[in-house]
Amino acid sequence: MRQRVLIAIAIALEPALIIADEPTSALDVVVQRQVIETLARVQRDLGAAVILVGHDMGLMAQFVDRLGIMYAGRLVEVARVSEMVTVPRHPYTRALISSLPSLDRKGGLQGIPGLAPLLRDLPSGCAFNPRCPLAVERCRRETPALRPVGEDAVVACHLAEAAP
Repeated sequence: MRQRVLIAIAIALEPALIIADEPTSALDVVVQRQVIETLARVQRDLGAAVILVGHDMGLMAQFVDRLGIMYAGRLVEVARVSEMVTVPRHPYTRALISSLPSLDRKGGLQGIPGLAPLLRDLPSGCAFNPRCPLAVERCRRETPALRPVGEDAVVACHLAEAAP
């Protein structure tokens, strides 16, 4: 109910942009769906843009057009959801998608080895390099910048293919 009240307060001034930070946290799946449907209806009725912040990739993928993946406080990939799921370009994005439950991969869940770094003590270069199975020396030295790849996507990885 609190999420609904906060959505009502947020839309009272008919904003052009709504930023919803974890609007479905601690809710059961039925109420999560209702909150997301309410946000979608508000977006449609107001013509507002919505930035949805969350950790549930499955839920995000059902609602958003474009998805941004962050690691250690930085964007590492942004793409359309359909492209992100079928062609993830950053190793962290690939690991996240591989860790999602799947009917195709019945059995145990696959995690991401290692621990996320402390934001006050980031490794040099790419913050994901200590956990990345593809890391090379350049990854340990240089922090990759977001750059265009594929169609309408950006990635911060030295090893991702550049846009044509």
